Amino acid sequence: MSQHPAHSQNHRHPDEPTLDEIERALKGADFPMTKEKFISLAKNNGADGEILAVLEKMNSRHFDSTDAVLREASRAE
Repeated sequence: MSQHPAHSQNHRHPDEPTLDEIERALKGADFPMTKEKFISLAKNNGADGEILAVLEKMNSRHFDSTDAVLREASRAE
């Protein structure tokens, strides 16, 4: 039996990356970082197109932690 949508852990489209996947793409980040720098890092870490698309949608600013990036990424999806 399928789970009711209200009870699912998240409401992401199956092609959207999870926050864990985004966090892995940011491995080795040296904060604070600009959006452009962590997108470059994600590319160097082998991030796929879906992860890069989410990162590109984010507002441009400086980020002081992985948690700050993940919070903004969850809003951008």
